[in-house]
Amino acid sequence: MSVFSRIRLWLALCAAAGVLAGCAHPQLMDMGEPSAKVVSELGEPAAKTQMPDGTVRYTYSQQPFGQEVWWLFFDKDGKLASREQGLQEKYFTIPKIGVWTEKDVWSFWGRCAQEYDFPLVGEHAWMYRFKDEGNFDMAVWPQFDAKGVLRSMDITEDPWKNDHDHDSWW
Repeated sequence: MSVFSRIRLWLALCAAAGVLAGCAHPQLMDMGEPSAKVVSELGEPAAKTQMPDGTVRYTYSQQPFGQEVWWLFFDKDGKLASREQGLQEKYFTIPKIGVWTEKDVWSFWGRCAQEYDFPLVGEHAWMYRFKDEGNFDMAVWPQFDAKGVLRSMDITEDPWKNDHDHDSWW
């Protein structure tokens, strides 16, 4: 098999895998679907959280390569009632500094894109990649102390997307 044939085969396999992987996405779930069907199509959520209004929020992270976290809300009958993209700046003030723990952030956003350790200060951070309102590639960074308590929330450019050399513009 020639090199070009191998490349074409590899590209075809990648395209097929992309189509199959793209079939199951939180945005494609129909309202009213039972939770069991959603889980059978999307897999187990990172977290299931009982909400004050009686709904249950399922958290589906698209990290590390996606830039979204989807919340699917199921009513008391276990039917999909609503969904929302949870990695939006309007939600970044909900995690409470000094109160929330790693478990709380995990329930809120699920798997992160990357973890960073800062051993000199005894802290670590989780990076969540998102698109801001202007469609810029950004990251939000919950940072935790050694006990896993949230110490800060910072927003930066997404280091995976914005690694260009600004000096080269001139």
